[in-house]
Amino acid sequence: MRHMIIIFTTIMLGFSTGYEQIPLLKWAGPEGTRPETYEEWIAHHPYKPFEHRVQGVYTGNGEQGTVAIITDNDLYMALVSELSQLVQNLQVDGYTVHSHTVTGGTPEDLKTLLQTLYYGNGIEGTLLIGSVPVAWFEIADDFHGYGYADFPCDLFFMDLDGTWLDTMNTGNNKYDGHSGSITPEIYIGRLYPKGLGNDTLLLRNYFKKDNAFRHDTLLLQQRALVFVDDDWIPWGGWWAENISLLYSDTMNYWDAETTRATVYRAKLDTAQAWVSVFAHSWPQGHQFAYNNGNNYDTYYANEYTSQNPPANYYNFFACSFSRFTETQNCGGNRAIFNQDYGIGSIGSTKTGSMLEFEYFYEPLGQGANLGRAFKDWFTYIAADSVTFDELCWHYGMTLLADCYLIPLGHNTALTEHKETAFPPRVLRLLGNPVGMSVHASITLPSASQVEVSLYGLDGSKLMCDYYHMNTGTHSFTVNLVDRNGNALPNGVYVLRVSMDRETFTEKVVKIE
Repeated sequence: MRHMIIIFTTIMLGFSTGYEQIPLLKWAGPEGTRPETYEEWIAHHPYKPFEHRVQGVYTGNGEQGTVAIITDNDLYMALVSELSQLVQNLQVDGYTVHSHTVTGGTPEDLKTLLQTLYYGNGIEGTLLIGSVPVAWFEIADDFHGYGYADFPCDLFFMDLDGTWLDTMNTGNNKYDGHSGSITPEIYIGRLYPKGLGNDTLLLRNYFKKDNAFRHDTLLLQQRALVFVDDDWIPWGGWWAENISLLYSDTMNYWDAETTRATVYRAKLDTAQAWVSVFAHSWPQGHQFAYNNGNNYDTYYANEYTSQNPPANYYNFFACSFSRFTETQNCGGNRAIFNQDYGIGSIGSTKTGSMLEFEYFYEPLGQGANLGRAFKDWFTYIAADSVTFDELCWHYGMTLLADCYLIPLGHNTALTEHKETAFPPRVLRLLGNPVGMSVHASITLPSASQVEVSLYGLDGSKLMCDYYHMNTGTHSFTVNLVDRNGNALPNGVYVLRVSMDRETFTEKVVKIE
């Protein structure tokens, strides 16, 4: 791995080839508006003594590795049910989950905890929930012309073995440089609805949607809306091609006179799994140019709440649209804390955004979760040193989401089997459910202890039986009744068969 020392000032570094050709994003807020500063943020969120508690370690089957959930202690008890459901889903996905709560602390305190979890337990990612510490970065002259900028920087928590430097305004609790091995070790997702309403109710509703998606009841048509405003039309086709690595069906709009707020509203009413919008913005809205750039109209961030678009994921190429520290919060959060849809967004906390999109969308198209794809992308950006323009474009990138979500779907949250060198085990349903029973068969290459269980789409286990089966094909019957022997209502259920660290699932649709 290449090591380097980078002190980010406006003197040392210039622009790299290619980036300077792409028009910069601009703050598009009303005259007189500006991003809130670290000093304004810390005045309302002063550092307090750090307290941390282990809430539990929940073992999965080891197929996916180890992850963590770190929750603001003030929210934890109100979210026990939702967090328990999330942990169960992650266990079924194959993860071992470390659940912790924190109170107060500095960014360094939180990072120390993450380092302990990474080096001691091998976590690959962490979901941060609620008011947990935020790291800040500052630049003397953003993009060599925008002037001073400071912004939240979640990369600080992703890179666990690099050195973060404070050289420009020493002791002001903001970083301005980055040295050593700067590629990320883990990925971070953040859920922080402060400023949008009641935190507890918003998070409960979010996890309701999250659980529904994991159980295939919030899946939307697997296509993407690509909406590119005037300044980036020359790159629209290229970027849409990158997005097609995830969804081959893309609806592309980049006409200078039709990429307007009125058209964007209409396109958002079409159900689609993913939306990528490219527009000058500020945390409270997008600005779209028309009439040869002489006029603008606006799609306001609160419209993601009022319109409630049928979309699950967003990539915001939009200035500061994911600046989650703002008093009014930001559009990146409004898109996921609405009523019925929206479970993940990625965007920037500053004037900047994602480029080199293929390194994000390709792993997603191969079934990676959001966090792994985000880490893969940042690893590519940081692999061969980071130039000043890459810093300005990318160091504010943040993932506002349950980072363990897989946009392509979770197969009802139950892990599929993997290919082995043995003859394949095969689970088959033998016809549709008849009355209160469903018949199935399993083919085994060797004798095994077999667990047969039935789940509801809410993740509840309705029944569970254990068998010893020899080599060969075996038929068995599962009664569609609850634990009290009552017939289950019509609906969709999940039959799960597990043996020898492998899991098979089939959907069961009961219709009478």
